[in-house]
Amino acid sequence: MSKKVVIIGGEGNGGVIASAIEDNRNRFGDLEWEVAGFLNDFEKEVDGFPVIGKLEDLPGLIANTNYFFIWAIHLVARNYKTAEMFAAANIPEDRLATIVHKSAFIGKGATLCPGAFIMYNSYIGPNAHVGKCSLVMANCCIGHDTYIDDLCHCSVGAIMTGYSKLSFCSDLAVGSTIIAYKVVGKYSMVAANAVATHDIPEGEIWAGTPAKMLKKMSRE
Repeated sequence: MSKKVVIIGGEGNGGVIASAIEDNRNRFGDLEWEVAGFLNDFEKEVDGFPVIGKLEDLPGLIANTNYFFIWAIHLVARNYKTAEMFAAANIPEDRLATIVHKSAFIGKGATLCPGAFIMYNSYIGPNAHVGKCSLVMANCCIGHDTYIDDLCHCSVGAIMTGYSKLSFCSDLAVGSTIIAYKVVGKYSMVAANAVATHDIPEGEIWAGTPAKMLKKMSRE
């Protein structure tokens, strides 16, 4: 019997997660998960799936043990706000759904924490760590012995080379790269197509090749 998952978010990350679940079911016959619907404060349906409540309804749904949850809210360049919203949601770890598209490669010794999401054609190398409720989108390459902390977001085509680290609630934007042994600080972002060749401090957005500090992350 399929486990029912409620996606918290909208048509961006949430729609991607829903499509991965549906593709696993329809193309690969993997019936582990079934989309029960979305929690969304603004829409009545998302990509054809029903919105079954707002964020304020989450405690009542948690009380219903039939549901599992996946966090799909990651506000662009508003990482502090994302973390604040996630903390307020207070979802028990044993109710978080870990979703992996069947086309993804997961290396030996890799760790996927509760609520992690791995999308189509992504590579998670040996001994890599993907933290709680972190999202790895399509065609990412997460190298061996890398560390992705909780609530991070790796957008399409992002690359982490060996032993690099994304700290709590940090981002790799579309096509960006962090080279070996470098660390992206908490609440920070490597911008689209940028290459991080140095450690990035907390709460900063770096852009360019090689990446340089562009601006501070918004706290609003």
